[in-house]
Amino acid sequence: MKKIIFTSILALTGMVAVAQNGYQLPDGLVAVELQANPFSNDFNMFKMGELKARLFLDNKNVVRIGVGIGIDSDKNEDVTSFDNRQADAKNYTLTNETKSTKTNETMLKLSAGYEYHFAHAGRMDFYAGAEAGYEGRYYSGTVTNNSESRNVSYGTETATTMNSSTEYKKMLPDKSKYNENSFFANIFTGLDFYVYKGLYIGTELGISFKTGKQKSGSYTEVSNGKTIAGTNTTSDWSENYSSDTGIRNHMDNLTKVVTTSVDNVVDHSATTTKLKIYVEPALRIGWIF
Repeated sequence: MKKIIFTSILALTGMVAVAQNGYQLPDGLVAVELQANPFSNDFNMFKMGELKARLFLDNKNVVRIGVGIGIDSDKNEDVTSFDNRQADAKNYTLTNETKSTKTNETMLKLSAGYEYHFAHAGRMDFYAGAEAGYEGRYYSGTVTNNSESRNVSYGTETATTMNSSTEYKKMLPDKSKYNENSFFANIFTGLDFYVYKGLYIGTELGISFKTGKQKSGSYTEVSNGKTIAGTNTTSDWSENYSSDTGIRNHMDNLTKVVTTSVDNVVDHSATTTKLKIYVEPALRIGWIF
């Protein structure tokens, strides 16, 4: 709905501008504009900003190139505690667990295209065209878990600590997104509204065809733990796992025994092809000079 409202407001503004007879569009050769989306669902206005340059061959034919870069990092921490000493002071459990998740998303977009400016009315300039380009999406992240627990049973205490760190490459920790390289081709129509001299804003509507390759991600996990029972009994262990090989090594440091197992390696590579109609209600701000 916000997208429709934005487009409608811009169209109404254009109708008002038509009534301004005698207005001449700026006579420039090059335009540079910045594109940002104030109506993104995650409210990250500059998550995927695009810088675009337009070369006016004449007042109807325009060549354009664009570079878009988006970087988004997020970190959250969950802490869980448990304490039931009030129920039984001689037999109770204390636990404290901390989970920290960090994600990194990077987007890169390169495009080149052509515009034909077929009409203008007042401050409004209408055009249509086509463009093609490359879009890459890259993901990574880490998850760290730390836990401590004390179990007391009528004077006998057992303390356990566990720590693990998992590094994810070419994927998000929740395994919802994987690195993707794609190529696209768009046909579009759009308009520019000149606010003051060479300053303009605008929007576009078009059809996009995209084909891409999704790469398989990988992760490496390192973990260790220690248990102290009573005053003399201590045991600890360590483990590492790589999804590239599927090999998991588990070492008991008390007995020095290494156990190796092999898990199935999952390949998430896939080729995707999409044809969609898109509305770009981005706030395009530019200057022609």
